[in-house]
Amino acid sequence: MSEFEQLFGALKIKEENLQREILKVGIVQTLSKDSFIVEQHKYIKWLALVISGKVRVWQESEDRQILLYYVNPIQTCVLSLSATFRDCKSLINAKTEKETTIVKIPVRYVSEWGFKYKSWNQFTTDSFIFSYEDLLHSFKSIAFNKIDKRLLDYLQGFSKNNNSTVINLSHNQLAKEIGTTREVVSKILKQFELSGQVKLRFKQIELL
Repeated sequence: MSEFEQLFGALKIKEENLQREILKVGIVQTLSKDSFIVEQHKYIKWLALVISGKVRVWQESEDRQILLYYVNPIQTCVLSLSATFRDCKSLINAKTEKETTIVKIPVRYVSEWGFKYKSWNQFTTDSFIFSYEDLLHSFKSIAFNKIDKRLLDYLQGFSKNNNSTVINLSHNQLAKEIGTTREVVSKILKQFELSGQVKLRFKQIELL
């Protein structure tokens, strides 16, 4: 099954005219790990639809990063999507977490198809709704949870998603994930180790 066929099936795109337009203007691209799809403060020329792989979306200010959400297969970055409607510079960065295949759609078609085709309108609407929920979850975590709680929640979530109690992430990587500094993460992890919650190794954490 081709990337376009996967896309049509997952998004329930049955309009033949829309299928033809996507096949005409869409470009399939496979990106290696750590490739930028969107860069903060730059104009967005393409809307990227993820077919396989995973994309990390974050906002950066000085030396701090705030993780916003991840884009998984048959999803798109909603903050990129919103920028295509206004022809403005991106507020976020988006980078592949592993080898990722995307379908690129020129931005000039994104809003036009929303008026012409029901399935595309449904896709963009659903994208806004689902990403709003992710952003709200991130905001609640940052606003109401202390850093040690956020760090423990992240470690437990990472462990569950990867079906392993061993987490191969550096303190610096963890700091970027929860929006703090490496020094703060190291201090909290040491406290976790003293309390018997984790065991620390070089660039590796084991949940106990």
